[in-house]
Amino acid sequence: MIRAAKRFATYLAQQRLRRRVIGALEVNRRAGVRNDGLSLKSMRNRLEVEWQAREIHPWDQGLPPERTAQKFVQQCLEDVDAAISRLFAALPDTDEIVLRVLDPTTGDPIVAGTVTRAEVTAASAGSVGMKLKSIGLVFRLANWQFESLGN
Repeated sequence: MIRAAKRFATYLAQQRLRRRVIGALEVNRRAGVRNDGLSLKSMRNRLEVEWQAREIHPWDQGLPPERTAQKFVQQCLEDVDAAISRLFAALPDTDEIVLRVLDPTTGDPIVAGTVTRAEVTAASAGSVGMKLKSIGLVFRLANWQFESLGN
């Protein structure tokens, strides 16, 4: 029931935005003659966001390097998944999110891509890494370490 109410609220917000865009495209009526407004064919509201990944918790710092790297990767991917869900929930007008996640030590991008609301909604369960790849994000791992995606 709550999920249906949230979907309906999102739908209403999207329709409100659509009406505002259509209103902005209207051309002034000429002497009472029909409205020669511009006809909206499609629209997409896009958010671009970039953030730095969190370091692992200080109490995990003393673990062996392989385990530390594995914890960092898992934490980062879970953070990305949660952030995407929260962004779409907080911004019902947003149709797609372009994101980049930066390595906290080098500043290089380690996760990047564009995700759409429809892809996130349709994503099936599974490992968080596979879910993120299935919705359009790119990241490369070698021995449980992120490889830079370049600038």
